Amino acid sequence: MLRAMPTATRATRRLGAFLRKKREAVPLIAEQVGRHLDQSPSTVSRYELGTLRLTWPVIKMLLALYGHTEEGDSVVLEAWALYQATKDEPKPVRLPKGASPAFRRLVQETFVAKGFREIATNLLPGMLQTEGYMRALAQTLHDPSRRDDKTFEVRKSRQRRLDPADPNPIFYHAVLDEICLTRLVGGPAVMLPQLRHVLHVAEDWDNVTVQAVPKEAGDYGAATGGLTIVDYEEGQPSWAYFEYQAGADLVENEEDVLRFAKLHEDAARVPESPDEGAIALSPDETIKFIRRQIEVLETR
Repeated sequence: MLRAMPTATRATRRLGAFLRKKREAVPLIAEQVGRHLDQSPSTVSRYELGTLRLTWPVIKMLLALYGHTEEGDSVVLEAWALYQATKDEPKPVRLPKGASPAFRRLVQETFVAKGFREIATNLLPGMLQTEGYMRALAQTLHDPSRRDDKTFEVRKSRQRRLDPADPNPIFYHAVLDEICLTRLVGGPAVMLPQLRHVLHVAEDWDNVTVQAVPKEAGDYGAATGGLTIVDYEEGQPSWAYFEYQAGADLVENEEDVLRFAKLHEDAARVPESPDEGAIALSPDETIKFIRRQIEVLETR
């Protein structure tokens, strides 16, 4: 069963990780800290994961337990700055009604994750879609609620994490089936600017890697739908989000996540010699492939 995901942000996770390091330096275990606060060890863990908001009085109690009580102490000053940052972050994105719990989790984690590894088998993934492409797709949906402007704004807000202008841009590695780049969603008028956007992102943004899987690669184990692996800083475990015809779900079991990660790794592997088999084109060859598709559309 899918568990509800507590609210966390980059700032709350940074603060929690900072406090965890100070606890471990003493060292103390969560049970000892919990007894000091008269709270459960799980509450301490949630503080340190950033999923439970800390107040400054609680932070001061923790710092005192860890040996930092002076107002001018550099540790106290850093904790104060991290605490203030938790109050200054923008409000969470509001999702349209009817969004699945798995998709809600994916959207929320976009703003705190270190990186995404994706495989797209049919359509370009949301992180790379232009608004024209989004709207063209929306016209084919039978659910009118997925055509409203809020849906598009959610997707665009996630995409801002890709932009190198973001204070902490996400690392993104997309493996795209050839059909994603050749399917004429919305016709040439929509697809031409869409391909130019993917080319720009793949060519100019150092935090983004795009690889195409040519049809000659055959079946490579991802034909059932899209896959996203969400990665984090500070040793937090990755998890996987996958889509299928009837909806979407997420996987947190470590063995299953490793299996999905291996699927992405194998698909993206660039051979060391021409004799080795490959699934996806290299990033450079992918850029050439996208350029060819653009040239084809420009001559129509």
